[in-house]
Amino acid sequence: MSPSVEPDVLKGIELLSKKFFVGPGDDEAFKKWGEQAIELALDWLKNPERRKIHADITLPELAKLFSDPTIPGEGMQIEEVFSACKTEILDNSVRINNPRYIGHMTTVTPWFSVVVDILISAMNQNQVKIETALASSYVERQTLAWMHSLVYQKPKAYYSAVIQEPGRTLGNMTSGGTLGNLTGLAVAREAKLPGIRAKGFFPVFAASGYKDIKILASKRAHYSVAKSAAILGLGEEALVTLEVDRFNRINLQKLTEKIAELKAQNTLVLAVVGIAGTTETGSVDPLLEMGQLCQKEGIWFHVDAAWGGALLLSEELGQKLKGIELADSVVLDGHKLFYLPMNHSMVLFKSEESLGLWRHNARYIIRKGSVDIGQTSFEGSRRFNALKLWFSLKMLGRHGYHLLLKQSLHLTTTLSRLIDEHPDFERCSEPEICILTYRFVPRSLAPQLAQALGQGKVEELNQLNERLNEVNVELQKRQRERGESFVSRTMLESTPYPKEIVVLRAVLTNLLTQSEFLVEILEEQRRLGYEITQGKP
Repeated sequence: MSPSVEPDVLKGIELLSKKFFVGPGDDEAFKKWGEQAIELALDWLKNPERRKIHADITLPELAKLFSDPTIPGEGMQIEEVFSACKTEILDNSVRINNPRYIGHMTTVTPWFSVVVDILISAMNQNQVKIETALASSYVERQTLAWMHSLVYQKPKAYYSAVIQEPGRTLGNMTSGGTLGNLTGLAVAREAKLPGIRAKGFFPVFAASGYKDIKILASKRAHYSVAKSAAILGLGEEALVTLEVDRFNRINLQKLTEKIAELKAQNTLVLAVVGIAGTTETGSVDPLLEMGQLCQKEGIWFHVDAAWGGALLLSEELGQKLKGIELADSVVLDGHKLFYLPMNHSMVLFKSEESLGLWRHNARYIIRKGSVDIGQTSFEGSRRFNALKLWFSLKMLGRHGYHLLLKQSLHLTTTLSRLIDEHPDFERCSEPEICILTYRFVPRSLAPQLAQALGQGKVEELNQLNERLNEVNVELQKRQRERGESFVSRTMLESTPYPKEIVVLRAVLTNLLTQSEFLVEILEEQRRLGYEITQGKP
């Protein structure tokens, strides 16, 4: 006999049900507060320059706002919660949609993506199983097939046959590029050392006859590659990072030599990672040559195209990624140049058998032989994030994306030209895919720097660059504190100088940014630079 429910509990459940769950005749509150939420969202989207990019609140003050360790005992009125959201969260969040925010890969998204997020939350589909994700399972498979065709360009007849065939898997949607890289390298490990999934790493590797195992990538590889090596039990030191050339691409000669060296030492080269759009400079590795080398040497070729993969939507711009079709696995991020809201990523495989190496089943879900798409995913429960990309592709089409990407690349080349023409700035990388690095160098110092470089005066160069490093770090901090514009910063060793230098990093993906804003940003940085050096132009 089931225990009885107390009357007060029943009454409370009834009140909560009517108040917070939409049923027949219970939609007025949802409409009212849905409209209120949209008003808040519109206010955020429409007036990005009304407030500073980074709020004046200090980190200790922000921490104090959210330092109460006690969970509320009783629910608050929705008016109070909305008010707290606005004053405590929205007003203290980063205005990434400000047209002068050009500092990171997170950027403004189309308004319809906000509406799609409402639909996704309302449906609350769980992509692990057909019983919790009916139409959405087929939408996800279609979207993955669309993306696979961009990368691997197999005949239309192939995709017609595989697109909704349950036993054939082209890839997975993932919650981020990190999980995509982990999935690709985990499948590579199982492909090159069969049985690890069932027996574990140690017995399988011991029986393989190899002395060691390595993954090769350039120094520009995303930190998630090292993280993946650690999670897979190989250790971060299993990742060998190689020098880049002056264009921030992997040095092919060094890669070829390292593969030969490791093979001579009886070391398994598990995978080579190519990058289609590095995080720091937007550079693209020589994917075609890397892919051909991996095919020749029997090495798994994984391409991290989290940043640049969207260029494949444009036949013209996709040429920058020539050779990506040779990759055994590829990662794409929707929340970057596909202009989707956080978060959306995917990992694709050249062979549909690859993910079969990672197929899992359970008795109550993802049963063997079922159509459940969760069988090959590292994740269990997953949101219906595929709808974001599916909807956006339907709205914009390949041509619309081509225009968005062309504009971003135009802004990048425009900033590059402005820097080259300015006597107080030095460009430090090429404008390849929507990212540019540069630094403030007072015009009075530029001749001395050039002379020391031409004469190979290492000690003098190091002294000059140490001072310039300090100036550019302080410049970036002051620019952020002012809140009128924003760029990020990093350090590069791929310059003509003997040691790595601090550089400012601009990411030109904000479609609200106009060319004249770039002029204003450089002028602000010039003023700040001279304030710091207490000099005059």
